[in-house]
Amino acid sequence: MPAADGSRIRVFWMNDSWIITGANTHMHGVYGGHDIAIADGLISEVATPEMRPFDASGLIAMPGLIDLHGDGFERHIAPRNGVEFDLETALLATDRELISNGITTAYLAMTISWEPGLRSIERAGEIVSAFKKVQSRCACELRLQLRWEIFALEAIADIERWLDMDPAPTLAFNDHLSAILNGMKPHIISKNADRSGLSVEEYIARLNALKARSDEIPAAIRHLSNLARKKGVTCFAHDEASPDERAANRATGVTVCEFPITDATAHAAIDVGEATVLGAPNVLRGKSHTGAVDATNAIAKNICSVLASDYYYSSQLAAVAKLGGNDPATMATYWPLISGNAAQAVALCDRGQIAPEQLADLVLYRIVDSHPQIVAVLRKGQCRHLLDPARI
Repeated sequence: MPAADGSRIRVFWMNDSWIITGANTHMHGVYGGHDIAIADGLISEVATPEMRPFDASGLIAMPGLIDLHGDGFERHIAPRNGVEFDLETALLATDRELISNGITTAYLAMTISWEPGLRSIERAGEIVSAFKKVQSRCACELRLQLRWEIFALEAIADIERWLDMDPAPTLAFNDHLSAILNGMKPHIISKNADRSGLSVEEYIARLNALKARSDEIPAAIRHLSNLARKKGVTCFAHDEASPDERAANRATGVTVCEFPITDATAHAAIDVGEATVLGAPNVLRGKSHTGAVDATNAIAKNICSVLASDYYYSSQLAAVAKLGGNDPATMATYWPLISGNAAQAVALCDRGQIAPEQLADLVLYRIVDSHPQIVAVLRKGQCRHLLDPARI
């Protein structure tokens, strides 16, 4: 039984050296029963008497999930239109949602936009400030994806500073303004205007005023992509529509193709060894919510290398379960989509696989009633989520 003063809880929370026994996992290229030794937060080749036992009988142990693009945190900030909560509270709630879904490294897709309101430049600055305050209290390793709308030219000085954040962010180039102007669908305009706190007329006037600055955009993109590369920050291009657009972005040092619009665009990235990112909800729903590339088909064609949570944090593990038919051995073959491939895409060489000297970021799960149930999550060897304390 746990001690009345909670000392046992503190021991397992702070402990970062374990010998995990009884689990099936994928190690050394083989799926099966393997003990996993953890020393000082890293996977170890050698078990020692000092390692605390962790009984993982009946569980599957796999690398912690890595989410390269997730904006689900916005719902913790503003769960309803016109209803907003304290940013630190929202980010801490996001952290608990992430870790309970097995996500041990998460890039919060923070939009830096020309829109006022939730996605404004000013709000981005407030999120960065709150982010820095809560980082040390988080179970998941939180990072930021600086999701820059390229017509938000006033944000450049802020982004220059944010590229120096620790841990390093990523930088994603987005152009929703042109897509909105080219489509001009009334229901989209109305929704976006409402989110921004503007009338439809004010919103359209803002779009047109920004579009008049189009000539300034290419130089701004080159400047920030060059600066990001010098600082070792990986750059993403969002919603690329064609192989030509992928080639143009590649020429500026943008190496990750995020949510390509067509299969041909995804092929253009994969063919030269670049990562393509699609949404895990796309797999669960059987289609893209925007009518773009079908992720399940893309995976079958080997033109999708990473699945991100996009807007739904529970989707990554659920998508792999669907792809693998809830069979853990088959799921293991798809696991790189939500872990190892993601790590490689952003040069996080210390995580994404269970191998010596890798971070002990682990998910231990089982299949219950045709659904994966996460039993424990370790981050740098520390147990950050546990459903069954009797196992330790």
